[in-house]
Amino acid sequence: MSRGQEKVVVPRDNLPPVSKLSNGSYGYIVRYRILSEDQNRFSHWSPVRELEIPLPLQVSGNLSIIGTTALLVWGDEESRPRYDVFVSFDGNDYFYHGTTPTHQYTFLIEENVSTVQAAVQVESISKERDAQIEIFESNVISLL
Repeated sequence: MSRGQEKVVVPRDNLPPVSKLSNGSYGYIVRYRILSEDQNRFSHWSPVRELEIPLPLQVSGNLSIIGTTALLVWGDEESRPRYDVFVSFDGNDYFYHGTTPTHQYTFLIEENVSTVQAAVQVESISKERDAQIEIFESNVISLL
């Protein structure tokens, strides 16, 4: 017997990292499959859809230096599953440093640099720094 329409909710932890959409914003590229109740008679894939996400809220955080180690910590009331971390030394362009599931990240400071700065953003597939999904950017920290 048919059960009619069923609502399916996908938990945030099961969603992939965000992707850049065709309009330049960020969101999820999704499609779903509909199966007959016995899962054998028929199935149908939906068209690919782009679901835009709202811009993330900025959060507070801190970048601390302990010897040659930098400790980056931040809060996040939305409890996202993973974060991308970007680092800049001596005012150069940011580069992707790593992804973390926690609200802290530790990295070594390169030799012969005078400043360090770090930024945290929502995890994305492209691993490119983008202000649209950034949630925290530290101040420039002098190492001299």
